[in-house]
Amino acid sequence: MTRVAAVVIGRNEAANLPRCLSSVSGHAAPIVFVDSGSDDDSVERARRLGADVVELDPTTPFTVGRARNAGLVRAVCLDPAVAYIQFVDADSRIAPAWLEHAAAALADEPGTAAVFGRVREREPRRSVYARLYQAEFDKQFSAPDVCGGMAMMRIAAVQQMGGFDATLAGFEDAELVMRLRRAGWTVRRLNAEMAVHEARMTRFAQWWRRQTRSGDARAHQVTLHAGAPERAALREWCSVWFWGLVLPAAAVAPALRASGRSLLLLAAYPLFFLRIYRREQRGGLADAAALYAAACVLGKFPQAIGQTRFHTARLTAAVRRWLS
Repeated sequence: MTRVAAVVIGRNEAANLPRCLSSVSGHAAPIVFVDSGSDDDSVERARRLGADVVELDPTTPFTVGRARNAGLVRAVCLDPAVAYIQFVDADSRIAPAWLEHAAAALADEPGTAAVFGRVREREPRRSVYARLYQAEFDKQFSAPDVCGGMAMMRIAAVQQMGGFDATLAGFEDAELVMRLRRAGWTVRRLNAEMAVHEARMTRFAQWWRRQTRSGDARAHQVTLHAGAPERAALREWCSVWFWGLVLPAAAVAPALRASGRSLLLLAAYPLFFLRIYRREQRGGLADAAALYAAACVLGKFPQAIGQTRFHTARLTAAVRRWLS
């Protein structure tokens, strides 16, 4: 069988590491754990469980792309003959038959750069946030050629692209897939169980911060490829501006100095919710359609904050360079 490595990334995941690492132990080698500044005993526990550990330098900003790149480099150094690499988040575990199935699919299709399967939430009914994670996983699985960060990838293809973009705060997986497709590679969904995830989000503030980071990352992704942006990313970027900033400003600002009739524009939000709800019901989300639609509508506001922060920081840096 072609050699498969596993790269596990995480921060403060000591409690999850035994389950995660045991799911790839005996099926992948080498196994590399990349730690992004944990202050629990993640590093020591990973070593005791047999993983090779890479501790990222805290003087450089931590990103998922940076962690995955560091893990890939270390895995290749440990075994230059390894051909495929399974990226795993430490809060997840890989399904028993996935590694062999995915490796066989890559071996049969030389033009395929990555394969991915279904991810399930461990306890989808535990909280509203766990239900949202499950809805997102279901949405991701419904797209046959767009994988998330957890996937098995052909090392040669990732190296050809120069790895993940380590500067992105998010969407580093989508950005890499975009470059892979432009280079002629394919990404394929396999109808198989890949992983089980365990959400640890319990507070609205955590969800809000995640959405803000998403907006920042989306703006960065679109800026990186301003000359030829991916249509889906550009469409979402524009949607965030419209629903998260332009429409509320158009509704509220005139109302402060007029009769308030402009507030009628806010009626567009329930219509927006209904459009998403009906689409997701038809798409198969079933009982999660309303929750997912509500999160999509509400998420536009923190995402607009994230996009604004990114562009403000970028403009500020440009002005400082010009003044210096």
